[in-house]
Amino acid sequence: MKKVIYIPIIHNKADLGSLGSQLSVEGERKYGATSWQNHLEEVDKSWDEIGIEIIRQLENVPWDTIKIYQDGLPVTGEIGIKIVKDAASQGSKNYAIIDKLLAQGARLETAEDKELLFQEYYLLSDISKAPTYEQQIEAFLKYQRESLEILNKRDAFIANQINASLNDGETGIAFFGAAHSVLEKLNNDIDVIAIRMFNDEISLNLINKKGNI
Repeated sequence: MKKVIYIPIIHNKADLGSLGSQLSVEGERKYGATSWQNHLEEVDKSWDEIGIEIIRQLENVPWDTIKIYQDGLPVTGEIGIKIVKDAASQGSKNYAIIDKLLAQGARLETAEDKELLFQEYYLLSDISKAPTYEQQIEAFLKYQRESLEILNKRDAFIANQINASLNDGETGIAFFGAAHSVLEKLNNDIDVIAIRMFNDEISLNLINKKGNI
C-alpha cells in the first residue's frame, strides 16, 4: 500500500521571504492591521498543530519509508537539506517540521520543476519592481493571465513526481499551498489522508480564493 499525508498549507511570513512584507501590506490593507496580525498568529498555531498531527500519523511507520514533497522545493541532496535548514532557522515552521523529520531518517524528494518556479517568481517580482502604478497594474494583469497555466503545469509535475517515486509500503508527506490541485492527479493506488488545520477566517478566505489576497 502507498499512502500520502497531504497538508494544504498557508505560508507564514518567514516562508514568503522578500515577498512576505509586500503581501502583509496587502493583507493589512484588505483585512485591517489587527485582523491580519491575528491571522498570522493563528497560522503559526496551526503549524504547531500540524507538527503534532504528523507525528501521530507516523506512529509505528519506519522512518526510512517516509518521503517528503515540499511546495516550491525543486532540489534534494545536500542543497535541498541546506535550504530546509536555512528556512527553518529563519522562522519557517513548515521547514522546521521537515528538518525534524529528516533528522529522524525521512527522505527529501524532488517535488517541483525549477523552470516553472522561475517563471512564476519573475511574474510576481515584476509587480513589485514596476516603477509606476500603471505598470504595476499591467504586471499584475499579466500575472493573472499566465499564472494559472503555470500552476496547472506545476501540479501535473508534482503529481507525476509523487506517482513515480512513491513505492509500495512507503508514506509520502506532501506540503502544498491552497492554490494547488494535486490530489485528483494522484494514482488510484495511493491512499490519501488530508490534514486541514488552517481554520481562521482569513485562512479560509484565502483557501476559498485559491491563495489570493
